[in-house]
Amino acid sequence: MAVIGTSKRIAILYGSETGNSHDFAQILSFKLHRLHFTHTLCSLADYTPQDILSCRYLFIICSTTGQGELPRNVSEKSHGYARSNTLWSFLKRRNLPHDFLNHISVAFLGLGDSSYPKFNYGIRMLHKRIVNQLGARELFNRLEADELSMQGSNKGTGAGIETVYFEYERRILAFLSENFPYRKIGGQIIDRQEIPEDVYLEPLSFLNLSPDEVGNNKVRFEGDESIRSGKVVKNKRITSQDHFQDVRQFVFKMEFEEEYHSGDTVSIYPCNNDNSVNKFLELQPHWEEIADKPLQFTADVPDELKDGGLVRPLTLRNLLKYHCDIASIPRASFFMKVWAFATDASRLEQGDEQLRQQREKLHQFATDQDMQDLYDYCNRPRRSILEVLQDFLSINLPWRYALDYLPLIKPRYFSISSGPCDPDVELTVAIVKYKTMLRKVREGLCTTYLTSLMENDEIRYKVQNKNSFKKDELQGKPAILISPGVGLAPMMSVIRSKMFSNIHLFFGNRYKNSDFLYREQLEDWNQEGKIILHACFSRDRENSPNFKYVQDILWEIGETIYDLMVNKRAVLFLCGSSGKMPLQVRITLIEIIKKWGTFQSDEEAQSYLKNMEKENRYLQETW
Repeated sequence: MAVIGTSKRIAILYGSETGNSHDFAQILSFKLHRLHFTHTLCSLADYTPQDILSCRYLFIICSTTGQGELPRNVSEKSHGYARSNTLWSFLKRRNLPHDFLNHISVAFLGLGDSSYPKFNYGIRMLHKRIVNQLGARELFNRLEADELSMQGSNKGTGAGIETVYFEYERRILAFLSENFPYRKIGGQIIDRQEIPEDVYLEPLSFLNLSPDEVGNNKVRFEGDESIRSGKVVKNKRITSQDHFQDVRQFVFKMEFEEEYHSGDTVSIYPCNNDNSVNKFLELQPHWEEIADKPLQFTADVPDELKDGGLVRPLTLRNLLKYHCDIASIPRASFFMKVWAFATDASRLEQGDEQLRQQREKLHQFATDQDMQDLYDYCNRPRRSILEVLQDFLSINLPWRYALDYLPLIKPRYFSISSGPCDPDVELTVAIVKYKTMLRKVREGLCTTYLTSLMENDEIRYKVQNKNSFKKDELQGKPAILISPGVGLAPMMSVIRSKMFSNIHLFFGNRYKNSDFLYREQLEDWNQEGKIILHACFSRDRENSPNFKYVQDILWEIGETIYDLMVNKRAVLFLCGSSGKMPLQVRITLIEIIKKWGTFQSDEEAQSYLKNMEKENRYLQETW
């Protein structure tokens, strides 16, 4: 057992929306600790701004979200809305000298998705300010990874950006090891040798039994002043019962009236069901005897636990239910931390030989940079942490460090469908439920949680203000709204806002009579002249004989689209699943303005779309 230390001289900071940047930051931190490089690891928002004066080596891993924006944990601390005292808000001050950060050496890694027009804008924004304007020195050129590109996609497996990350890690470790080959212990200079892989690194703060009694058993959450509690008003399926997908109209009443606008989102804080928690305890039977005993932290509560509030009473059972994402697909960092705990041969049919095999396989998942085996075992079949523990019965996890190796449940973000500032917040939620290649049913944690809620049940939430459409210059403009599937959600809010005139709504799904979401409402609005509705259904030739996808209709009325985009300077908002759709729509728009306009080449047409983005007239939200 080795103890993790901290230092202000080296900092690893991350900005993460879906967890990739956070996971890579944890892996890098893990590698630095094994080489005895003490450092700070936290989100950019949770980093103490004055510590930047003591920092000498800064490693930033950051994704991009929305319209080229930085993730929320760059500007919002984990325990609430604290935009005014974060590192980023401090670094944006205009009175900082141009050499303010010339004492820092920095390395950047950006994680992006090239289906978005503003690809990797987040890391480029940080780079511009920190290096170009404030004088930090780069250790090496900024690295950028693309989840959709073969270049950063781990040989096309779809696993994403690991190849680029490992190059980033390699360069950092090589620099630090070359420049600091020795370390000092008790006044003696010794070689810097890596801590053996099977030695667990004890976190700074972990769980212990508390001398206090549990007392009030009612579950509550403390420590996040920005969390709200709403009451469910409606939870109604709006696709036909025989359709493969359950899409919900989900409405809850706000605790307090809050300002929000079209394009804003709400974050919901889900939890595991009791069956999953009980299954975990069965797989780690030594946890059961203390599952309901009161616990305390040996030091401070980790910052990441503060988002949404820390559950009280603090017990293992409550932590597993409300904080630990035990149903998620494990990442590489999980295996890095738990493989050494594969020590129990008592539950293995083949005893010590099987134990050796399990340790070798878990070690491979933890350390193999190719990651093909890990991808095939975890990602391809969507295997959960619970199932990993079921497969590897030799893993005997110490409960005290549960919050170090188990990933935390993160809030899920949903576009708001209701009109601006409506106290009854409406969401359009596609329930995640499917069969894997192993023929096992997989269900999404949050959507399964939402499905279980009844009228008057309470939910925890926060409203996230993006202000995409709160711009005076957009008022009264024509609008082209393109929204396949549940991409319709924010479009409902846009239409209800009465912000735009001459609205063309393009909606596509599979079958007219099965998943024509909000059909009655949309057809009424079309009749009233509130919108011009263009609908198509990809697998319904009877009701959609001429058009399969939204881009087919766009092309059919291309002259009108060109007139709206170029002559009438319409706002175009594209929302739906990422992948091929956004790219195909963009290609169609390029061909439209080439055919019906004066643009002679793809480059000229692309340039026009980029100008639309700069003017906030081309907005995209995909997932």
